[in-house]
Amino acid sequence: MICEIAGIGVEIPELGDLKERCKEYLSDVSPEIIIAPEKLSPEKFEAFSENENYYMQAGFIFYRRLLKFGGLMLHASAVLVDGKVYLFSGQCGVGKSTHAKKYLENFENAVIINDDKPALRKKDGEWYCFGTPFCGKDGINKNLSGKVAGICFLKRGDTDIRRLTAIEAVSEFLNQTVSRLNRENTGLLVDTVSDLVTSVPVFRFTNHAFAGDEKITFNAVNEAIKGGK
Repeated sequence: MICEIAGIGVEIPELGDLKERCKEYLSDVSPEIIIAPEKLSPEKFEAFSENENYYMQAGFIFYRRLLKFGGLMLHASAVLVDGKVYLFSGQCGVGKSTHAKKYLENFENAVIINDDKPALRKKDGEWYCFGTPFCGKDGINKNLSGKVAGICFLKRGDTDIRRLTAIEAVSEFLNQTVSRLNRENTGLLVDTVSDLVTSVPVFRFTNHAFAGDEKITFNAVNEAIKGGK
């Protein structure tokens, strides 16, 4: 089957439940990324089911190929609000999904376009975030996209928000994206992340998941945008 993911034609084999997972992304575009069925094994990861194996391996292959198209996937929740995407990343259990849901509750027209692995890609000099079918155990995703407004790495602690330097931001990114890449792809990843963190505002938001936290991140990102990033 042919899908369009992050603006790229992707041929994905109809193995397990991949067709159901990818149904929002089906397209008639020409494929630029081909995930061959023989590359996917139903038993590679013993702790997971056959369906989970196909899904996870297809996601890994897509990620590695995405690097060659100037993109990456980030372990994050991504919320689209009025054409702009706000991303919340961090370690498992830090509250990414909780913070994203606060946007749904408090900002009109907000929608979560991916709750685990959105794709980020530069197009026409601007960074965009895309929903993908690779979205974690909860399956929350939409085939929608928008310009990246800003990215917040969440930590637990007393409420504080601080914009990160480029070096700090690169370090945070590399902790929340794919690892075990070959030398070529590692170079592509570092170059892509370096461009991204100098193009969009990146913050560290320390919090205890209090009411009103969403206003802190929203205001910080938009003040940075108004200030010229």
